[in-house]
Amino acid sequence: MKAAEVLVSKGDDHLARLGHHSFSNLACELLSSAGLPHLYDFNQLMKDTFKSGSTFEQNYRGFEFSDMPLTLARGERCFIDLYFWRRRPTVIHNHHFTGAFQCLLGQNVDLDFEFHVKEKVGIHHQVGELILKQQRILRSGDISSIGLLDEYIHQNHHQADLTVNLCFRTPDIGDTHLSNYLYSGLKFEKHPRLIHRVALLEAAVHMGEMDFESFDLTLDDALFFLLCHYGTESRSKKFLSLRDFLHQKILNETTLDLKKMFDIHALKMEQIESEYE
Repeated sequence: MKAAEVLVSKGDDHLARLGHHSFSNLACELLSSAGLPHLYDFNQLMKDTFKSGSTFEQNYRGFEFSDMPLTLARGERCFIDLYFWRRRPTVIHNHHFTGAFQCLLGQNVDLDFEFHVKEKVGIHHQVGELILKQQRILRSGDISSIGLLDEYIHQNHHQADLTVNLCFRTPDIGDTHLSNYLYSGLKFEKHPRLIHRVALLEAAVHMGEMDFESFDLTLDDALFFLLCHYGTESRSKKFLSLRDFLHQKILNETTLDLKKMFDIHALKMEQIESEYE
């Protein structure tokens, strides 16, 4: 943990003087010289974490991100997280912060993308072309910089029973929100207000009779709700009625074939995962 605190102190100094624009380069340099993979010891780490004097505020609540997140060190302007992963892929995503990540244990197949916008759909969704720029295998010690938003779009396939990645990063920058992507070309912003509206809608489905057609539901609401529930096998009549209504709303207001886009994405995911078996 002392090594992590030293990195955070140097990161704080850089951010105070120069801001976040070149922080990803510094984060890569500092991680490269720190030798953290050689210092990593899970048992010692957990002992230190449970010491009564360990008071670092955690960035993520519970299991909000990764299979176990742990904040190691926190400064005024940056912090260091550890993310523990079982063998599985992440979603395709960008980042609303900047910094770098380093593989400490295990192996990552990292897919790096760029996204070319063709059409904006609603406020929080875009349709475009997702293009694979490069595919890398990251093993213990390997580092990747994290650019802000669409400067760095990636998908990380964790290819060991346990992979541990360290993330040296700023907090969320300004009024920005990360986005996820489908292989078929749909980008969706994880905006807190939209997430809240869809959560309310999900709760309302199970609470008495609702006339959803009288609600002021937006195109974004419809898209995000259906994204969240792709593959859901519920037989609830109210859920199925709402799902059909939202599908029809999208058909009426756009030229998107959402089911086809979902199916293309799911098939691509299956193909990619089968390559690493």
